[in-house]
Amino acid sequence: MDGNAKHDLEHTAEKTVTVSGKSTKIFAKFFGKFIKRIKRYYQKHFSSSMKALRNDGPTKELYVTPPLTKAEAKQIITACRENNVLMGIRKMDPSGEEGKNQSLHKQEKLAKNEIKYQKWNERKKTFQKISFLHNICKAQAEKYKKLSIEDEQKNLDDRYVLIFNKSKLSFLNEQLEKIPPNRVKQYSKSELVDINKDGVIDEKDYEPLVPRGMNLSVDALNKIGEDFGSCAVKDYQKNYCSQVITKEQYCEIREQLFDLRSHGAVVYNDKEMIIAISSDDLEEYKSFAPLDSPIKECGINGARDIESESNINDIIQLELDDFNDYKLFKEKYKSKDYAAVHQPDGKIIAIVKETDTKKLVDENSKKKSKTADLVKEADEFAEKNNPIEKVIDKEEELEIAH
Repeated sequence: MDGNAKHDLEHTAEKTVTVSGKSTKIFAKFFGKFIKRIKRYYQKHFSSSMKALRNDGPTKELYVTPPLTKAEAKQIITACRENNVLMGIRKMDPSGEEGKNQSLHKQEKLAKNEIKYQKWNERKKTFQKISFLHNICKAQAEKYKKLSIEDEQKNLDDRYVLIFNKSKLSFLNEQLEKIPPNRVKQYSKSELVDINKDGVIDEKDYEPLVPRGMNLSVDALNKIGEDFGSCAVKDYQKNYCSQVITKEQYCEIREQLFDLRSHGAVVYNDKEMIIAISSDDLEEYKSFAPLDSPIKECGINGARDIESESNINDIIQLELDDFNDYKLFKEKYKSKDYAAVHQPDGKIIAIVKETDTKKLVDENSKKKSKTADLVKEADEFAEKNNPIEKVIDKEEELEIAH
């Protein structure tokens, strides 16, 4: 092989290696983006909402917004959709329908009409020069805008908090900055609602909105009576639990509390917080709650029937040894009021009305009696209408006839 041929061969080989290297980099980049999109799709549609948010940045730290109206929450959700930003939603209500065991995709549906309005409005602009398509898009946009407004008007008292990964904090602040000026306009027209539900519509309802981190220090808990949960403690009126814990303990479990459907957390005094949760979440709460102080649980009327002076002579006390016994107790008394104290040693003291207990005993006796009567009737019916005996009788009649 002459020198030129050898040189050409080496050059071709080098070029092939270079091209191959570039192709590998392009493929790796494309594949990396594809995997990232698949992972994000899974997080949004199938993963636990809080887990998805914790994994949405270099750190797992989360931030939560101040209380927002439904219209304001939908406004931010729509912006998140347009900018491909993940966020979680918690309805500020003890039942907390929004959020518990729901994917981020399902939570986002709170703004489904607003999102559809935005889509059809963009299409309307795109087809501006095609008359019939423009009119179709315009009609659809108007339809969903109307539905969105009607939905907001029905739920003026609803409040929401949105949850974001720390990595999206700048985006979140941009969205929150848009809200106070709009509230000021509403206030000037006497259209602003009582945002913080303190009974007065004033400047506190349109002050600047600052998100709060999930990870708080004890120093941040210095204002007695200030709420830090996804719902105000005072809103819990039935089937709820409460516990007094130290501020240090609260800081340790604060983020886990947001995994529940709702929770309240209010500064009680210089050293302690009061926590409130739905009774349905008690077992989960116990898995991470401080168990060195008792947990009080209230029934269907918030234990007001038990603690009322008029009922003071109508109560009895039950002592239950473990949580499984307590589950049976709750099943029986689910339609009644009661007060129960879960002691640190695992024992549970339940206080119920004697009249309610007697009613339950009578109802149970009636059910047993009714069941016994039904069994007796069934036996009698079977005896009278036994098909086997009828066949035998028929055969005997035939034999006699023969």
